[in-house]
Amino acid sequence: MKWVTLLKDFKEKVGLTQSSPTSTSSSSSSSAPPPSSPSSSSRDHNAFSASLISSSSPRRDRHELELDFKRFWDEFRSSSSEKEKEAALNWSIDAFCRLVKQQANVAQLVTVLVETHIFSFVVGRAFVTDIEKLKISSKTRTLDVAQVLKFFSEVTKDDISPGANLLTSVGILVSGPIDKQSLLDSGIFCCLIHVLNALLDPDVTIQRPNSTTDHAEQLDLQKEYNGDVGQNRRLEVEGSVVHIMKALASHPSAAQSLIEDDSLQLLFQMVAKGSLIVFLRYKEGRIPLHSIQLHRHAMQILGLLLGNDNGSTAKYIRKHHLVSPFSSCSVVFIARILTSNSKHPSTDPPL
Repeated sequence: MKWVTLLKDFKEKVGLTQSSPTSTSSSSSSSAPPPSSPSSSSRDHNAFSASLISSSSPRRDRHELELDFKRFWDEFRSSSSEKEKEAALNWSIDAFCRLVKQQANVAQLVTVLVETHIFSFVVGRAFVTDIEKLKISSKTRTLDVAQVLKFFSEVTKDDISPGANLLTSVGILVSGPIDKQSLLDSGIFCCLIHVLNALLDPDVTIQRPNSTTDHAEQLDLQKEYNGDVGQNRRLEVEGSVVHIMKALASHPSAAQSLIEDDSLQLLFQMVAKGSLIVFLRYKEGRIPLHSIQLHRHAMQILGLLLGNDNGSTAKYIRKHHLVSPFSSCSVVFIARILTSNSKHPSTDPPL
């Protein structure tokens, strides 16, 4: 993935001109230090890192943190090195998450500090790229549950959590009064369906072998994510994923964004499997009640998609026979969801 090409294509799509890195933050340029040039990025990185790490202090001035965020974002926008862009983006998102903890008005925060549409697209695309890396590292080219949970939990040597920050920042962006089209354009909804599928699949276990994980590391992952702490973290990740997916599924163009690959078909298959297989395995005591609850959320996500797309995917659904695998009770349940969605918004508590 080349950030320069992606940003150029996205700007042309949404009608933005190629302007200076942060035109929306020009009003603060007199008080903020100038953005780092690509050649000075490596030299200044340690100083920036120390600055952000110190932001954990409650005495940290919010204005100073905003300047850090703008500086990192400017470096991301101006750097010609993909490696430097990736590092600057990680620091930008970390600073953004810290800022949100101090600023309740997310829409105002994003609008003042950065170009909202571009920031949402970049965050979404970064999420997709990192998940794709996990998929590529697997022998089966599918997502491994343990690796996904590790990605959303691990802390780097710079004391930041890129995966957790990405998940948090996307959750923040979908929760505020910000247009979600840019996130959909990034391909994150398709990506999240594959993440949810990995979390749902009763045949996927922590013990699945992975090309980049040796036996000892696999045992460590098994111990970590099968314990109480690991299970609690898994619930947090699942809750965030479901929250984001439900927010995106309510957008009128969400379903249409899933027909470019097999994502919509996969979601139908997930719901069908929940109705036909998972419940039977639960009755046999082979899977926990939690799995049934997660499948219920998957069905609600599908219901939100179909209830908000104004029939735009009906032809696609008929063409691929996506309803035929469902049992009669599944179809009735989906119909009830659609009816309920048209009258009442989803009020389900998080996982």
